[in-house]
Amino acid sequence: MENREKLGRVVQPALLLLAFLALRLPNLGRFATADEALWLRNSADFYYAVMHADWQATFLSSHPGITTLWAGFLGFLMRFPEYRDVGESAISDFGLRHLLLNRGVNPVEVLAAGRAAVVIFAAMAFIASWFYARRLLGVRAAMIGMALFAFDPFLIAHQRLLHQDGLLTSFMLLAMLAFLDYLRAGRWSALIVAGVATGLSGLTKTPGWFVVPVIAGLAFWHWVRQRKTGATETQKRIPSIALFGIVILATWALLFPAMWRIPMEVLDGVLDYTLVSAQGGYSGPVFFNGMVYPLGDLGKASIIFYPLSFLWRSTPLVLAGLGFAGWLLLRKIPETRHHDAIVGLFLFALFFGLLMSLGVKKFDRYLLPAHGPLILIAGWGWSRIAEAWQKKSPKQPDWAANGVLALVLGLQFASAWTSAPYFLSYYNPSMGGNAKAPETMMVGWGEGLDKAASYLNMQPGIGDAKVASWYSSSFNLLFAHDAAHILIVDALPDDELQALLGMDYLVVYIHQWQRGTPANLLEILSREEPVFIAGMDGLEYARVYRLGNP
Repeated sequence: MENREKLGRVVQPALLLLAFLALRLPNLGRFATADEALWLRNSADFYYAVMHADWQATFLSSHPGITTLWAGFLGFLMRFPEYRDVGESAISDFGLRHLLLNRGVNPVEVLAAGRAAVVIFAAMAFIASWFYARRLLGVRAAMIGMALFAFDPFLIAHQRLLHQDGLLTSFMLLAMLAFLDYLRAGRWSALIVAGVATGLSGLTKTPGWFVVPVIAGLAFWHWVRQRKTGATETQKRIPSIALFGIVILATWALLFPAMWRIPMEVLDGVLDYTLVSAQGGYSGPVFFNGMVYPLGDLGKASIIFYPLSFLWRSTPLVLAGLGFAGWLLLRKIPETRHHDAIVGLFLFALFFGLLMSLGVKKFDRYLLPAHGPLILIAGWGWSRIAEAWQKKSPKQPDWAANGVLALVLGLQFASAWTSAPYFLSYYNPSMGGNAKAPETMMVGWGEGLDKAASYLNMQPGIGDAKVASWYSSSFNLLFAHDAAHILIVDALPDDELQALLGMDYLVVYIHQWQRGTPANLLEILSREEPVFIAGMDGLEYARVYRLGNP
């Protein structure tokens, strides 16, 4: 039995790691999302600054996005290390693309290498999370929860991009699990891991700092419940809080080179950005729940944005597991060993969702860090309901409950597989799936533009044609030539409209016609037939119009 347990401790994380990587690593160079041209360029600037020991120049964004930039750094190191010699500081998107192409380097290959680094970073946090999840939830519940996490389409989509939200989700989940384990068993190693993961969360994106007040609240709740009459417990509080803070600061000091030269400027910039971005708006109209909001402020609809987003971006199996978990907790099934962890994870997800709701600017991906804890709770719910079913049906074979759970994981895998390689195109079929999603959600973040670019690349004389595209910076990573930009405005000025109508080809995108922007351009194009439609999963993502005679 002891040897079997030791083998399980090796095999279980190995299987989970394989599951995590299986859908995240393939086809990393297939397409580019709207923001990744920016992060590729920032990564180039970061790489150039680090290689020239210009530490101050590594402060490129108040997001601050440092973990994403280190992933991009590794992308350049793997695919084009010579950039340290031929690059330049503060290069433009256009300049970087042409610099790479002129030296025989495909920008998408560098992007794909950076994405691979993101996957590896996320995988390390995932496996570390497993070791704490099994202590907090039990081995079977943790296996189901972590496997549901590994096969979740929305998580897969973002954890394979050169961006922030996927990494933020991984680090915040690890911070929560490690600190909950510290509260449970008092291991100092768990507290150190929680501090490192919290520091990484803040380095990734400013909402990562939300871990700190949640952890403080959980610690207070724990100490109130566990307080003793003597001074021993009180004396333990100060060193544990001090160690947690020191580890966070050490993580920042070690991984954020600008902190070595201009620490106060960095901290002031990040703090100012955090306060200002909470009130920041959109760059154009917004579509949500069947309505267009011209100024981007959803008003009273804000209160339902993230609950609806979660329902649309989750899977039926996760929602069912959450339902089972809620039912079991309301029935007060004896489960004292795991309840504190379940409550802690739920409170984190709840309060994080409320925090995100306060901001004017809202995207479904902003809620992603709440998905991780809720998926683990769903895994616990499935595990416990299978166990209860097994006990109530003693005539069932011993493997029956595990067989049901294996079927659940197989169906979760199938949910993700059907939306590969984009994964962003997945919408919950129990809510209406892709057929109904455009009636509620603003659809598309660049998926499908790769098909439009491939179509144009094959057209005769395309090198001499004039092309304009939505999301042109990302489109140009895939297009063999140069495409102009379609402005994000309600209506184009007359000179800009005439310039676009003078193009040979225009590429418009799904959430343009969802939002009706630019209205005057779309009104003219409505009288034309597209020569190519980039579709997937029953949706039209991009339309290519031929206006001239290239």
